[in-house]
Amino acid sequence: MKTVFCTALLSVSALASAAGYDMKSTLQLEGQAAQPLLAWCDAPNAVITLTTPQSGQATLTMRDKQAKGLGPVRAFPVTVGDPDPGAGQVYTPLSWKSGGATVEGFLHTSNVENVRDPAYRMTHVNEFKLGDVTHRCRYVPQAAFLGATDRRAVIIWQQGDRVTYATRNFDGTPGVYVTGGRPVDFGTETGWGYEFTAGGYTYTVARGDFSPRPLMRLTVRQGDKVVQTELFHAYSLSLPQP
Repeated sequence: MKTVFCTALLSVSALASAAGYDMKSTLQLEGQAAQPLLAWCDAPNAVITLTTPQSGQATLTMRDKQAKGLGPVRAFPVTVGDPDPGAGQVYTPLSWKSGGATVEGFLHTSNVENVRDPAYRMTHVNEFKLGDVTHRCRYVPQAAFLGATDRRAVIIWQQGDRVTYATRNFDGTPGVYVTGGRPVDFGTETGWGYEFTAGGYTYTVARGDFSPRPLMRLTVRQGDKVVQTELFHAYSLSLPQP
């Protein structure tokens, strides 16, 4: 068995927290409506997503990490079996067809480190096993937001009025770390999100692109000029319940 070890980021099930948090994960593909995710993973070599099953059927996507960002979307249908919990772990079987043969794997999540426990704001997705390759996933238990664009992972922490923004670039270059951000209601066109200012730049993570189906994006401005905008391929958002 080949195992791919990682510093992979996120992952998440759409679970409501008895401790007061509601966490949802979303897949966004350019030109398509957003789709709810059962889980996703920023693995060392790829970003992997699994849509919420309908009658046991779902779609799994993979985008390989390349020097200039994520590669093309590879998507294929998978059958999702019943979760098998035990000893703090949950294994959800996956199977799909490849070249006429059936390939099996699983999604491994935690039955302890999840938003049903007040100690965790995010649910822990440990790994995806796809055939003979295991992709381990980064976990940030207290993040309010975890997302992956084509070029970087974005993490936002919120503790009371203190909000922090950090990026991990897929090409290995240094990321950005900014404190002193704030949640912002940007109005009906853009919706709700976070904003951070440092060194003459403003970093915004928010839903909205002035279309009937607003999507979550990272936008960087220098003064009034937009110098960068990136669509989140996948993200998880964990907010206090009303």
